Amino acid sequence: MQKNLLLHILTGEASLEEKEEFYHWLENNKEEQEHFFDLKSVWLYSSMQNEAVDVDSEFNALWHKMEHQRRISSEKQQIGRRVFFRYAAIILLVLGVGGVMGYFFAQNKIVYHDTGTQKYTAMRGSVSIVEFADGTRVWLNSESKVTFHEDVKNKQRFAELTGEAYFEVAHRDDCPLVVKIGDLVVRDLGTTFNVKAYPGDKYIETSLVEGKADILTNTGKPIVALHPGESAMYYKAEKRMEIRKITENVLSAWREGKFVIRDQKLEDIFTELSRWYGVEFLFENSKLRDYRFTGNIKKSTTALHVLKVLRATTDFNYRIIESVDKPDVIIIY
Repeated sequence: MQKNLLLHILTGEASLEEKEEFYHWLENNKEEQEHFFDLKSVWLYSSMQNEAVDVDSEFNALWHKMEHQRRISSEKQQIGRRVFFRYAAIILLVLGVGGVMGYFFAQNKIVYHDTGTQKYTAMRGSVSIVEFADGTRVWLNSESKVTFHEDVKNKQRFAELTGEAYFEVAHRDDCPLVVKIGDLVVRDLGTTFNVKAYPGDKYIETSLVEGKADILTNTGKPIVALHPGESAMYYKAEKRMEIRKITENVLSAWREGKFVIRDQKLEDIFTELSRWYGVEFLFENSKLRDYRFTGNIKKSTTALHVLKVLRATTDFNYRIIESVDKPDVIIIY
């Protein structure tokens, strides 16, 4: 294998001939497929979390280490791509990710001072911790966005969320915070709460940890007053609200780099995995959509490992359709 072939595959710079050579070899070496998918997951993490990484330098360091192992081994002919992939995954974790905390928490804050509106975002596969100008702290989950604006003249604070966020509101009696989430509005009354409102989801979930919060329509009509320990599930299509009890550690888990699964459908779990890992899931067997799971899984692992953990508790299989210029597709059957 040429020195730069794997790097070209990972970065999307491979020519058509290089792609054909590599994927033909991969197709005929089933044992190596898992190593490559693990490596690709790690590579994607490192590229997302570290904008300043010198790709050529890091990859050259990896290559030299591999060549050293080839030279000192008494079984030179036995060392192939499997060993290469394993060393690559380890070195990318050490050199490309930059530590455990950097792996999970990235400060992705952009402030537009000229308009008076602050805009924040969390990249795929990361959790961002941001702070509004009023002192309110917000944790943003993967692929989430929030804006904030304070109307000093009319003594109101406005935020708008797409995705999932955990708010620790700096409460002010004279200037309430109002958070717009799709067709709903959450009004702070001295509050710590979690909101999950991804556009593709069938529901909007608002969970109150402490304090008080009102949920209103966009026109300001009250719907429900939440109490600590309650979660309001608003089903968009039916325009129906359902109140449930919550477990606070479930809400804190995603901020701590964990998937906490509590009797969830496989379909919903894969939606969560898709947002974090940047892959797509398709079901060939529709019955599997309703399979339910309970458990805790660290987000520091790869998508492939999560699949293995889930598969260990039920009867499903999967295959992966690899792609360079778009998300990989995982077929569930």
